[in-house]
Amino acid sequence: MEKLDFGTILIEVRKAKGLTQDEVAEKCKITVRTIQRIESGLVTPRAFTIKIISETLGFDFFETSNTGYEVCTENQNSNLENHKVLWYLKDLFNLKTNAMKKISILSTTTLIIVLSLFAFNSKSFAQSPSKKNSITVQKNADKSVKRIEVRFTNYLTYDSLISIKNDIKEYNIKINYKKIEFDEDNHLKEISLEAFTDMGSGSFYMPLSDTIKIGGFFVDYSKDAKSKFCIGGCFGKE
Repeated sequence: MEKLDFGTILIEVRKAKGLTQDEVAEKCKITVRTIQRIESGLVTPRAFTIKIISETLGFDFFETSNTGYEVCTENQNSNLENHKVLWYLKDLFNLKTNAMKKISILSTTTLIIVLSLFAFNSKSFAQSPSKKNSITVQKNADKSVKRIEVRFTNYLTYDSLISIKNDIKEYNIKINYKKIEFDEDNHLKEISLEAFTDMGSGSFYMPLSDTIKIGGFFVDYSKDAKSKFCIGGCFGKE
């Protein structure tokens, strides 16, 4: 699949996160003019600039867009960082110097790792049913697609929405997120989107707070289907 232009992806990710060009420039410590020229396609950013924007926005632009740089460029930077990390770890476990300080750092780090793993496992367990059921594909006996359902609940995160958008492209379904908001736990709070399919297109808006409401759409390719396309409150509640 052909990758999109870096500037186009940057605009989409920036708007999805609710950031202005000024805010992105401030976070990345580069000029607003640079962001404007990148988004308009007037310049091709350097690998270092792409790396800063990727880390700041939490999105891998090297992987998803035509940056003009091979992955090996990024790998070289990663290898350099790995060497620094290994040197630091080697020195940290050398208790011949600053022993008490290093023991304190190791104890604190271990506690943080244990608590983080516990929180991650609990969060993953809570979200797994929603992620698993976000996209449902029903197939006929000959393996052709019979029906596709795409659901949005307030368990979803930003990464979940990007995954949904990318996963359904293979079925010739396109989603444009017009507005998305998240709560303090990074869970979906409000969503507005457009969907374009072979059987129809449309848009819907739905707040997903308070109760676990479900919004989304389905496409039904069955010859005897009463409705080929539905968007909005097609699934009721769970």
